[in-house]
Amino acid sequence: MKRTNSTRRAPAMLALACACVLGMMAGCSSSGSGSGTRPPATTPPPAGGGDNGGGTPPPTTSKPTTPTGQVAEGAGNTVTATGNAITEIGKQIQGVNLPIVTDATGNATGQVVIDAGNTVAALGAGVRDGLGKMGAVDNPVGVTVASTGNVVTQAGHTLSSTGDLVNSLGQDQLKVLSPVTTPVGAVINHVAGGVQQLGEKLGDKLSTGPVAQLTGQTSKVIVPLTSKLTDTTQALGATTRLGAPVDNLLTKVGGVVAHTGTHLSATKAPVVGPVGGVVTEVGRTVAAAGGLVHGEGNAAGGSGNPLGGLLGGLPLTQTGGQAGGGSDKGAGSGKTGGVLAPVGGLLAPVTGLVGSLGALGR
Repeated sequence: MKRTNSTRRAPAMLALACACVLGMMAGCSSSGSGSGTRPPATTPPPAGGGDNGGGTPPPTTSKPTTPTGQVAEGAGNTVTATGNAITEIGKQIQGVNLPIVTDATGNATGQVVIDAGNTVAALGAGVRDGLGKMGAVDNPVGVTVASTGNVVTQAGHTLSSTGDLVNSLGQDQLKVLSPVTTPVGAVINHVAGGVQQLGEKLGDKLSTGPVAQLTGQTSKVIVPLTSKLTDTTQALGATTRLGAPVDNLLTKVGGVVAHTGTHLSATKAPVVGPVGGVVTEVGRTVAAAGGLVHGEGNAAGGSGNPLGGLLGGLPLTQTGGQAGGGSDKGAGSGKTGGVLAPVGGLLAPVTGLVGSLGALGR
């Protein structure tokens, strides 16, 4: 009987041992990886959800920029586009065989122009990313001021390229000039190195410490002040009923200018092609200025982007002033009637503005 009893207890003890082992494995798999065990159902999904969109979405950190910031952003983009155009012209210079001068001199000349364009573009980027983001960043003035260090650094690169250009003037057929060009080029390169180091240190100094505190306080004054001024101009535009027609006029004019720049860029002609980007940004900046006099002028985009409905409202396919349904990508597709087609549509907002003025006088 004893053997029979022990035989009966064995399955029960074995089952109990298996249960303990399975429990330990489950506990380990919850903290390990690769076990394939799903977490308990009570575990909350991570913030923001997974692939299935579960959980609470994270808070949105981006804020819309103010109308003044949108205009400043357009100005920064215009300066940046100018720098990019200069850079493209420099690249074109490098690809041209210049008479008398050597290939090294031609390349050095183009590099000076390229670096000069990068300097201008750095200045525009500082305005775009700083003052152009008023309302969306905490210290827009500080961002713009701190970008001065990068501008100085890029200027150092331009100066260094100038030193290389001077050195190249004393080569090959112009080797007779080397006693002068070599030491002068060396001096310029030495000064350029100091300017570059100054730019790096300047960027650190302007973005931290007392300067950052000063720019932060300045931003706290400037941003609300510009917002109040914009509220005043928008209220004045609403009171006089000039806000909407002026905004519409600026949008149309800016659209025509931007579309003209797009056509210039599409030509890819030397000098003219790169300038097209500048013209486009000027047009967009003009269109963004409409938000200063009309509160709902650029709200159709819903994202704080002053260009939301710009190109969609261009009078490209009609000459009677009605907005065409095309976009920037559709420009020059053969349905625009040529570059001068928008001019006819431009007269519509002008006559509308005159009509509004006449209505106010009644």
